[in-house]
Amino acid sequence: MKITILFVLLLNLPFVIAEAQEKQINQTDSEGLRQGYWEQRYPNGNIRYKGHFKDGNPVGELLRYFPDGGKMAVMVFDETGTKASAELFYQNGFPAAKGNYVNEKRDSVWLIFSRHREGLLTARVEYDMGERHGVSEIFYTGGEVSQKLNYRNDLRHGTWKQFYQNGQMKLEGNYENGSREGSFVMYLSDGNKEVEGFYRNNLMHGDWKFYDSNGDHLYTVVYNEGIAENEEELIMKEQELFRFIEQQRGRIPEPDETEMFFNRR
Repeated sequence: MKITILFVLLLNLPFVIAEAQEKQINQTDSEGLRQGYWEQRYPNGNIRYKGHFKDGNPVGELLRYFPDGGKMAVMVFDETGTKASAELFYQNGFPAAKGNYVNEKRDSVWLIFSRHREGLLTARVEYDMGERHGVSEIFYTGGEVSQKLNYRNDLRHGTWKQFYQNGQMKLEGNYENGSREGSFVMYLSDGNKEVEGFYRNNLMHGDWKFYDSNGDHLYTVVYNEGIAENEEELIMKEQELFRFIEQQRGRIPEPDETEMFFNRR
C-alpha cells in the first residue's frame, strides 16, 4: 500500500511543481509593485517579454520578443532598474542597435546597424537623456565616414560635414539651434568647389557662387534672406540646380538618424 501511495505521489510530482512555479509568476506585493519573475504573452501565446523585477523595477536580464517569437531586445538592468545596457534586433534576426538606457531614455553612445547586412555599422549617435547631444556619424558600407553632424539638446548645432567615400570633403556647413547658419560649401570629388554661399536664419543670404568642373567661377546669385535679387539672369538649368541645393535633397540629404531606430516597446 505504501509503495502504491508513493508511486502515485511521484507520478503527480511534476504537476505539483508546475503548479507551484505557476503561482510564482507575475506576482505583486501589497503595494502593487511587481516582484520576482514576470512574463507577458501575445494573443498567439508567444512570449512578449520575460525577466525579473524588484520593487516594480526590472533587474538583471530582460528579454523582449516579436509576436513571431523572434528576439527583439536583450536588456541588462542594474540594481536600481533605472539603467540598462541594450541590444536591439530587427525582425530578421540581425542586430539593429546597441547602447544604454537611463530612465528608459537613450544615453551615451548608440551604435546603429544595417537591416540588410548583418553587423554592418551604419551610424554612431551620441545621446544625453533621450536627446541627441554631441557628434552623430553616418558611415558608408566600407566603414568610411559619410556624414558628421553635431547636436545640442536634440537640435542640429555646430559643424555639418559630408565626405566622399575616398575621404575627400563633399560638403561643409553649419547649424545653430536647428537652423542653417553661416558659410556653406559643396565640393566636387577632385576637391574643387562646386557651390559656396551663406545662410542667415536658415535662409540663403548674400553672394552664392557657382563653379565649373575646373573650379572656375561661372556666375553669382545674390540673395537677400531667401529672395534672389538677380534670379532672372539664370537660365532654367541653373535655376533648377539652385532650387535643388536649397531643398537639400538627393545628393545633399538632410541628416536624420532617428529613422534607423525602432521603438523598443
